[in-house]
Amino acid sequence: MVTEKHKIIQGKLVQGRGEAKGFMQVDWVREQCLRRAGFDPFPGTLNLKVSLDDFNFIRRLSCARGERLIPPAGEDGFCEARLLSVRAGDVSSALVFPMVDHYYSDILEIVAPVGLKRHLRLSEGDLLQLSFEIPEKLPAPAGIIFDLDGTLIDSVDLYYSILCEGCQELGLDRPPREKVLDVMGRGTGFWEAWEELMSAMELDVGKEELREKCLLVLEEIWQRRYDREVKFFPGAVELLSRLQAAGIRMGIVTSSFYKKKMNLFTENSLDPSSLFRSVITRSDTLKNKPNPEPVQQCLQKLEVPEAECICVGDSPCDIVAGREAGLITVGVLTGTGTRQSLSKEGADAILDAVTELPEVFDLNLHNLTDHNNG
Repeated sequence: MVTEKHKIIQGKLVQGRGEAKGFMQVDWVREQCLRRAGFDPFPGTLNLKVSLDDFNFIRRLSCARGERLIPPAGEDGFCEARLLSVRAGDVSSALVFPMVDHYYSDILEIVAPVGLKRHLRLSEGDLLQLSFEIPEKLPAPAGIIFDLDGTLIDSVDLYYSILCEGCQELGLDRPPREKVLDVMGRGTGFWEAWEELMSAMELDVGKEELREKCLLVLEEIWQRRYDREVKFFPGAVELLSRLQAAGIRMGIVTSSFYKKKMNLFTENSLDPSSLFRSVITRSDTLKNKPNPEPVQQCLQKLEVPEAECICVGDSPCDIVAGREAGLITVGVLTGTGTRQSLSKEGADAILDAVTELPEVFDLNLHNLTDHNNG
């Protein structure tokens, strides 16, 4: 059952992996749980198997608006976690979500000041209801700085495909996708990460000659394929139009050189010159993301206070640049970043897609269609 501010879900008690018991006994976890949720956690969790829809709803809510448990400096063996306060029976409790990429997909972990199973006289297989208040949305920002590729534009897989086609044409091994995404997530261009991406092999030409040849090949493939294949993520065009109508000042900070990407906006009946007060590309600044310089330059042109502006991007370098510029940062899981890599860099909120922004911020965008990007 869901109302505008209240939700009740039901699940079945199951046996967990026991991984959270040690985590909940760590001093900084206990201290932050006491501060964020109001109690010192019992060493262990109660595991509740719920429907996939309920799990996904709560996971999204926790990652976007949950309280953060942040490892102190030097605690490299731990990841961040998010807390969402709930009530289990008569006990004020919390759901805990470790910010890792592969964990439970339908099981909620409940922490509480007491051993819930004994306190509520429950056994494995019993049903339990959780109730909680939906956290308030954050105030609407005066400005939003967007990354482009992987955030508004569905182009990351296209980049990888273009790189693979170029390697095939040159007789080179296909670089691992994970490695390419890592390079892109750091804000590094392919030409700058040449040694990382190219496999060692016997070649008829020298490395530098091969590098120059590869750049020419990739440029030709880019010109042939990019405009034809690139597209917006579903719902992004409508979101931008409604943000503009709401009077929110917007800017773009991209690590790419290619201003022709803005052609995609005009092809979708958007005028980038009126939509964005500032478009900062790789060639506009001496330093690039993750350095905050391009974000700061964009912010200056937006003419909004840093405390009233948010930075939205798909890559760890977007989060670092936005955070160091003093902005609230929002990571989206549609590009190079993962839940773990984005939270590690300090993303304030992590969304499945950019179209979830109205679920986090009180943007007052009426009738915004709920889109998923698959």
